[in-house]
Amino acid sequence: MQTLMDILNDMTTKSKLDLRNMVDNLACTALQGLKTNMDFNDACYTILTSVLATISADGYFNTDEYYVAQPVIEAICGDGYTYDQTLQLIRDTGIDSDRVRDSVDYLIDNADQTTKSALFLICGAICAADKKLNDKELEWLNQLAG
Repeated sequence: MQTLMDILNDMTTKSKLDLRNMVDNLACTALQGLKTNMDFNDACYTILTSVLATISADGYFNTDEYYVAQPVIEAICGDGYTYDQTLQLIRDTGIDSDRVRDSVDYLIDNADQTTKSALFLICGAICAADKKLNDKELEWLNQLAG
């Protein structure tokens, strides 16, 4: 059986398009699961916050991460929502703070296992977009998995 680290390392070998498609598909699973405990808007907000917290987990936001996360960002924020707008949203909302990441972790921890797995894999795919997982990203992913 694969460990979480094996799964994450495998993601770093996938193409950005494969990761993007994975994120797009898993977002549907996560949304369905979250809607069982909250309304549609709160479920969308939870997914978007998870994505943005992941993008900012290591303090860097690059175009590879944006490309992989783009289907979710555009589905929630609107078609054509740009890299620069996403970066500004992260800055304006303070999503890069430990407090927000702790809140996201709490929400994910309280989801059913299918939803939790989908959200974790979404976050892992975004972290793996640049073909490496740095210490801060691994710390964030370990927090989500814990």
